Amino acid sequence: MTDTTPIPSLGQVADRIEDLMRRHRLPSLALAIAQGERVEARGFGLADLRGRPATGHTPYLLASVTKPVVATLCVMLAEDGLIDLDEPLAERLPWLDADRPGRPGRRGRPSVRQALNHTAGFGRYWDFAYDEAPLGIELAVERYGVLIHEPGARFEYANLGYGVLEPWLAAATGRPLGELLERYLFAPLHLTSAAYGPGAAGAQAAVPYTAERHVPYPMITTSHPAASMAWMSAADLARFGLTHAGAPAWAAAVRTPGAGSGEVYGLGWNVRRPGGVEVLAHAGDMCGVGASLAVLPDLGVSAAAVVNRTGSVAQARTACEILLESLVSRIGPEESAQPPAVVPIGEWSGQVAAPSGAIPVRMGVRGDGTAWIEVAGAGRTPARLETDEAYDVMIAAEAQLPTPDALRAGPWLELALDVGGDRLSGSARAVKHGESGDRVGNCLTHWCELERVR
Repeated sequence: MTDTTPIPSLGQVADRIEDLMRRHRLPSLALAIAQGERVEARGFGLADLRGRPATGHTPYLLASVTKPVVATLCVMLAEDGLIDLDEPLAERLPWLDADRPGRPGRRGRPSVRQALNHTAGFGRYWDFAYDEAPLGIELAVERYGVLIHEPGARFEYANLGYGVLEPWLAAATGRPLGELLERYLFAPLHLTSAAYGPGAAGAQAAVPYTAERHVPYPMITTSHPAASMAWMSAADLARFGLTHAGAPAWAAAVRTPGAGSGEVYGLGWNVRRPGGVEVLAHAGDMCGVGASLAVLPDLGVSAAAVVNRTGSVAQARTACEILLESLVSRIGPEESAQPPAVVPIGEWSGQVAAPSGAIPVRMGVRGDGTAWIEVAGAGRTPARLETDEAYDVMIAAEAQLPTPDALRAGPWLELALDVGGDRLSGSARAVKHGESGDRVGNCLTHWCELERVR
C-alpha cells in the first residue's frame, strides 16, 4: 500500500456531483475518499427534505453493500479460528437441510463460503415489509429457499444465502450478528455511525425516499437483514473499505472467486482488474437508497457514495467513478453483449412447486420468437424471451401465480430455466418490478419443472 498516490479532493469534483444530483433529482448524495489516515467526506442536498442537510457523517442504509461488511466479519472470524467457512450451513441449521424427503429442487449441503460467494444454489429472492414484521428467515427458507442449482455449481446472486448466515453465525459463536459486527468491526475501526438492523441508525440517518414523488419510506424490514440492513456514513464506509487495502492475512480468501462465479465474485466483493488495477467493489439498490463502495487495495485508496432515493445505485456508482477516475478506468462491470437467448421452440407443460401446493404451468415458444405462458388454466398470456446469466433461457410475462405471497409480490412471472433435452427446470419467480404504489415489492423464487408436450 502507498499513501503517496495522488487522489482528488472533493472540492475538485463538487460541481460534477451537484450536476449529477440536479439531473437525477436526488434528495441527497454523500461521498468520501480515504487513503491512509486521510478521510475526506462531504454531503450534498438534504438527508431529510424537511430541511436537515446531508453531511459526510450522516448514516445511510447500505442495502447490498451490507454484504461485504458481513463477509469481512466472517473471514476475520475464520482467521481467528472462531468459525469454519467450509462447514455446511445445515450442520447448525437443520431447517436448512435440502435433502429432506419431499423437498423440491436440487440436493446438496451448501457451505458458509458458498453462501458468501453466491454459489450456495439459492435462487433470486428479496422481501421487504413496511411497519410490519417480515416473513422471517426460517419461513422464507421453508417457502422459497429451494436449491435451484447444486451447491458450488453456479453463481446466482442470492440474498437468502446471506440471510441464513445470521442465524448460522449466532449458532456458531453464541453471539447475535449485531454484537459480532460491533465487537470485531465497528468498534475496532472506530466506525461511530455504523449500525445494523431495521432503523438502527436512529433519527440522524438519511430518510429513504421514493424515486418519483420523494415520499418517505416507513420503517423497512426484511427477512434477510444480513444481506441488506447495515448503516454507515460515507466517511465510515470509506474507512471500512481501507481494511481491504494492503495485504491483511485474510485478503486472499476475500478476493478468491467461487467456482462457477465467472471469476468475478469473491467473498462479498466483485473483483475486477480494469487496466491491470485491482478493484474490489460492491453496490446496493433497495427501498429508498443507492450505495457504492470501491477499494483499490494496491493503491491504498477507498471511495464511497450513498444516496437516499430508490433507483439511485447508478448515480452512487458514478460518484465513486468520478472520485477514482484518475486512478482506474471503471469500477462497475464491463459492458458486454448479452449472449443470444436459448429458444426452446415447442410447447411445454409442468408445475411450479408453490408453498401451498403444485401450480400447473404451460408455456409455448414459436419459431418467430413469440411466446406465451399459461398459469393454472387461466388462459395464455403473451410473453417475451429475455436473458439471465444464471440460466439457459428466461421467459417473462404479466402472469400471476395464485398464492397469497405472490399476489403481494406482484403480477409478473419469470421462468428462468435450464434446458436438458425435453425437460426444462429452474426458477419460477413472482416479482414486482419498479416502485408502483410508492413501495418496492418482493421477488419470490419457486422450483419449476416442465416437459415438452409438442
